[in-house]
Amino acid sequence: MIEPHDPIGASGRPSHIVGDASRYFFLFAMQTIGAAILFWHVVPLFRQVLLDPGGHVARPENLIWSLSAIALMQAAYWIRHRLRLPLPQLLRNALFGHVVLFVTRMSFVLATSIFGFVFIVRRPEFQITTSRYFAVIIGLFALFCYVQELERLGRALIGPDPEGTTSTSRLK
Repeated sequence: MIEPHDPIGASGRPSHIVGDASRYFFLFAMQTIGAAILFWHVVPLFRQVLLDPGGHVARPENLIWSLSAIALMQAAYWIRHRLRLPLPQLLRNALFGHVVLFVTRMSFVLATSIFGFVFIVRRPEFQITTSRYFAVIIGLFALFCYVQELERLGRALIGPDPEGTTSTSRLK
């Protein structure tokens, strides 16, 4: 005998909502792992280049790690975007939400400092190939997408603005 599908899961929530939440967190974890790998390899490299721009030697393993992390981040971001997975219902926690927004901004500060060094300052003793410039651009874009997702999560944790204003309406 075939039994009807129970749309309410064991948690008391509709099963598609529970599935969406687990898919969201899995894809978010993939993005976070990719960002961690990227930061793990890029930050020491960036420090080295800042200290001695002429002594920088491009190594293939750095490019492989970076491109792998970028691919992981972008795949997870665009899968989530394509599936239109909503943010799961989260417990509101203003402090944790603000910590997430702080991490978001600090992540983007690193990205903008790399952009500034590679594309604006352009020290003559620091030479990289065109393909490496391309890798920097797609890496910065991957970080931008991740920062967008972090900001979305942080704002959801904080909850709606009790005054009913948005950040743009406060500027007027």
